[in-house]
Amino acid sequence: MHKTMMFTRTLAGSVRNVFGQRRRSGAARTKAAISLIALTAVISLPTAVLVLPSKIMADSDRVRTFTVDVALGFPYYQNNVKPAKAPEEFFPGDTFIQDGSIFPVGTIPRGKTDFDPNAPGAIGQYRARGTFTTDLPNFVLASAHKPAAPDMAFASEMFSLANDKSIILTDGTWPNAYFSATRVVLGGTGSFRDVVGEVLEENIGENKHGFCNFRVTFKIQDVK
Repeated sequence: MHKTMMFTRTLAGSVRNVFGQRRRSGAARTKAAISLIALTAVISLPTAVLVLPSKIMADSDRVRTFTVDVALGFPYYQNNVKPAKAPEEFFPGDTFIQDGSIFPVGTIPRGKTDFDPNAPGAIGQYRARGTFTTDLPNFVLASAHKPAAPDMAFASEMFSLANDKSIILTDGTWPNAYFSATRVVLGGTGSFRDVVGEVLEENIGENKHGFCNFRVTFKIQDVK
C-alpha cells in the first residue's frame, strides 16, 4: 500500500507538471484529472490484493504453524493409461488414490526404513488422489539420491487430524523422493473450516511397503 501511495504521488506530480504547462486548455486538464483517478484506482486494487496475503502470512500473531509425519500405505489404487504395463509401474497420466497414517513430527526416521504405516501412535488419517507427472525410473533415481524430476504427481490431500473428523484439504505438486514442495491449503471442515495458508511437504524416504514418507509443515490462519 505504501508503494501504491508513492506511485500515486509520482503520478500526481507528473500531472501537476502537465497542468503547469502554458496554453493548456481546461478540457485537457479535466481529461488528465479523470485519467489520473482511473489509473490510480486500477493500480491500487491489484496492489492491495497482491500485498495483503504476504502481509498476513508474515504476521506471526495470526499464523499457526505445526508439523506432522505421514506414512503412505494401503489401500492403494492405480489406473494406468497403458494397461499393458506391470502393476507396480507408473507413468505420467496414471491416476491413483492412496491412504496413509499421520504421526507426531519426528516419529518417522529419514531414509529407507522398516517403518509400518499401521504402527501405534497415529494421530490422524491421510488420503491422497492425484495424477502422476513422472514415471517409476525417475522415482528410483530420486530414491537413490541421483538427479531426477523433483515432482512425482499433482495431487489433492486430506488430513484428518482430530477425533471430531475435522479435515484440512491441500493441493499442488507432490514431491519425488527426497525433494520438497510448497502446496496450498485450500480450506477445511470442522475446527479447520475457516483456514487458509500453505504447507511445506518434504519427501523424507520410504517405509516397509516401499511407499513414501512425508514431513509436512502447515502455516495456516483463520480468515474470519
